[in-house]
Amino acid sequence: MHLVDFDDVPDKDIHREPSIIVKSRGIIEFEYYDKPFSHKNEMWSYHSVNKHIYIKYVYYFLKTQENYFRNIGSKMQMPQIATPDTDNYKIPITSLETQQKIVKILDKFTELEATLEATLEAELALRKRQYRYYRDLLLDFDNQIGGDS
Repeated sequence: MHLVDFDDVPDKDIHREPSIIVKSRGIIEFEYYDKPFSHKNEMWSYHSVNKHIYIKYVYYFLKTQENYFRNIGSKMQMPQIATPDTDNYKIPITSLETQQKIVKILDKFTELEATLEATLEAELALRKRQYRYYRDLLLDFDNQIGGDS
């Protein structure tokens, strides 16, 4: 991840509110971001000033629709969607309380998934190291383990 030197970015181009970043070219996906950011031309973002809309709920909903947007983008040689594709997309909005409950549950699952993924990656790295050790030991015919006795 590259950090932006905000001294080099005009203040009007810095987004400071929690937002959904739309990655519209290549790998089409949505990202939730709640720190100051700026983005490139092939990206855009949404935030909400409506007190009845929890932007992270919208993010989670859009994550479920990524295949839909990827399908739209797949008609181009380089997968790409346009701003109207997301601007005109209808998102079901429930009560703010329900949105908050959904986000709380999905945040917890996201956290659990990240923890599990880190644990599995560490375990996989250990198993790969163990495999290489025994492979090299067993195939080293200069020692008694891998060679004929």
